[in-house]
Amino acid sequence: MKIFGIAISILLMLGASAFAGRFGFLQKNPIRVAGNAAPTLSPTGKPIRIVSTENSVNEILIDLVGPERIVALSKDADNPGLCNEIERMSKIPGRVDGTPILSEQVLALDPDLVFVGSACPPETLALLKIGRAPVVRINRGYSILEIQENIRTIGEAVGEPERAGRVIAEMDRRLGVVREHVSGAPPPRTLYIGSGNGYTAGIDTYTDELIQAAGGRNVAREAGVKQWGRISLETVIEMNPDIIFVPDTAGREHGAVGARTVVPTKELARDPLWRDVRAVREGRVYALAPRLLLCNSHNNVLAAEAMARILHPARYPASGESTR
Repeated sequence: MKIFGIAISILLMLGASAFAGRFGFLQKNPIRVAGNAAPTLSPTGKPIRIVSTENSVNEILIDLVGPERIVALSKDADNPGLCNEIERMSKIPGRVDGTPILSEQVLALDPDLVFVGSACPPETLALLKIGRAPVVRINRGYSILEIQENIRTIGEAVGEPERAGRVIAEMDRRLGVVREHVSGAPPPRTLYIGSGNGYTAGIDTYTDELIQAAGGRNVAREAGVKQWGRISLETVIEMNPDIIFVPDTAGREHGAVGARTVVPTKELARDPLWRDVRAVREGRVYALAPRLLLCNSHNNVLAAEAMARILHPARYPASGESTR
């Protein structure tokens, strides 16, 4: 154990910058890359034993490299409520579960590239550096811009920058199609309320951007809420939104673009004050799968498509019509 502790201390002293310069395809992200030894790469110089410890990375990674190059994904890859690509994820058997022993799980897989999130604890990061693999930290993915930065970072790290560019272009194209569908339609006053009926999405969130792309007015933005913040019932009553979106935590909605009307949800029905909110009173509270509403990968365009169908049904005469 003493030798183990000494090794960690030495690695922390080495720093990330000296390592990053060894790898041509990683040099564009020197701040986010850390490690202590050269990994074993394919003849093309690209990593072939990749590990993802984040759900958002799972979804981006699967569109950038073949499953044969991925040895493990985070456990969310098996959760149909959170994963938008569960069938494709099932072809990759390895999983890491994000517990305090995450570093041990990852190192046991002998990876040549590891992706972690911005919230990865320093001690976990330090332990991961003991292995031969470089560790790439992605950003929070709070906005569409940050999500697209993550796609570029991941693309550079796996040696597939062109594919990353195509994923971003397709995301932009599909969002553009949604905007065209709803262009000129009066925007309903819309509110997102997260689990627990206490949180909403305001300025500088991808949820706000998706509501706007879908042709809605985000009343949380208009109330000055920044990022994901708490919102009081009194404020909601004052906002009086036309439509409320909530995550379907019961897992009853599984369609990629479908929605379930709740008239009203049990949580809202418990408090008689909610009945004064127009969306509740008129039965316009819609539950969408968390994999749509809580998605910080390029697949959150699915949420924009689902929201647009609800906000502007006249613009989508065929309920199954796709905007792809």
